[in-house]
Amino acid sequence: MARAALMLALLLCFAAAARADGLLGATGYKMAGDATKMRIVVNFDSEPDVKWFLLRGPNRLVVDLPRTRFALEAKDVKPRGLVRAVRYGDQGHGSRLILTGKGPFAVDKLDVLKNDDGTGYRIAIDMSAASEREFDEALANQSLTTGSTVSTEKGGRVGTGPVSAPGHRFTVVIDPGHGGVDGGAESSAGTVEKDVTLAFAKELRDKLAAAGKYDVFMTRDDDVYLALDERVRIARQHEADLLISIHADTIAVKGLRGATVYTTSVGLINNPQRSAGFKVLKAPDVPSVLVELGYLSNSKDEAQLLSADWRGKAAQSITNAVALFAAAKAGTATGG
Repeated sequence: MARAALMLALLLCFAAAARADGLLGATGYKMAGDATKMRIVVNFDSEPDVKWFLLRGPNRLVVDLPRTRFALEAKDVKPRGLVRAVRYGDQGHGSRLILTGKGPFAVDKLDVLKNDDGTGYRIAIDMSAASEREFDEALANQSLTTGSTVSTEKGGRVGTGPVSAPGHRFTVVIDPGHGGVDGGAESSAGTVEKDVTLAFAKELRDKLAAAGKYDVFMTRDDDVYLALDERVRIARQHEADLLISIHADTIAVKGLRGATVYTTSVGLINNPQRSAGFKVLKAPDVPSVLVELGYLSNSKDEAQLLSADWRGKAAQSITNAVALFAAAKAGTATGG
């Protein structure tokens, strides 16, 4: 209790000092969200005059402020979700807040709002994961509409002009489930799901690439851990037309075996198929399927999953299904 009172007194003194020397006071910082969508709120003791712009290499949002005294807690500005780094400081003639994204992003909204209790103002920033093309389009629009707020000393501050989407090839992102510290399911013989999904994903990637019709990416191509929202962010970054998430299950029901496909957005494979609320399926802008290759709890399924021959045939079946879906999405008819 005493410590909290001391902290409050220090903050009040700090705010008073900031007002006395004519500086704007940044008194608090909050971030909430994940790798697909974030909200950042910065509190001030008076109304800030804000200008903002985007930079690439890496993808950044720069917020220019009047000279500001920052009284922010280190734990509050610790990067998380879509934000990879937070930097701020005084530049002599003004101050700056820089948010670096994990990849390209969109600034959905940036507002300066008066606090409801009348004690100050806040900047509220809404960001969401986007593709490189969308980020470049925002840069191009910025150079046309707000170029006067951007100094010209760095060439990376302006876009190359709106990037047209007509040349976009059908894009598939393959998501091998689990990885790193998250091994997933494990058979009684010691076969681990994360290894099975990665081996199959590489086989599927090679089959799709060999078709020569698609751009193919993977959320991971080695043994690393990725949160579910990070997998969706990667799919959005590549403007995926289809996200295929690969898994292998276990179940206590004796004798149950075979593949299952879960979807909430597309009917890629009709049998078997069930709907599920898995997070990787919930991105409304990315058609997605989750493929359970089989049950590691079933010895016959396990033998198939470990068979290079079976993986090749199964990957080819999925490749054929992708071709049908891509043709349907393009509105073209295929013979045979």
